[in-house]
Amino acid sequence: MAGLQQTNSEKILLSWVRQSTRNYPQVNVINFTSSWSDGLAFNALLHSHRPDLFDWNAVVSQQSSVQRLDHAFNIARQHLGIEKLLDPE
Repeated sequence: MAGLQQTNSEKILLSWVRQSTRNYPQVNVINFTSSWSDGLAFNALLHSHRPDLFDWNAVVSQQSSVQRLDHAFNIARQHLGIEKLLDPE
């Protein structure tokens, strides 16, 4: 799978995510796999569009990636109607 080229749609989506999270120095989205594992990218994407939903600094200070992922998935479900399709573990 690593050798497959990205489609134009994937490149456009990756570019949009990078643009949306550019003001978050802790976040560096370079792909659709490892860039998401610490939970910061999910939270930054949510916060960039709805900063009223949570305090970004509180998320950054959470110690585990599981906590940060769980936070993002719960915010998305509760406030945006996006079902939790992934398990943080």
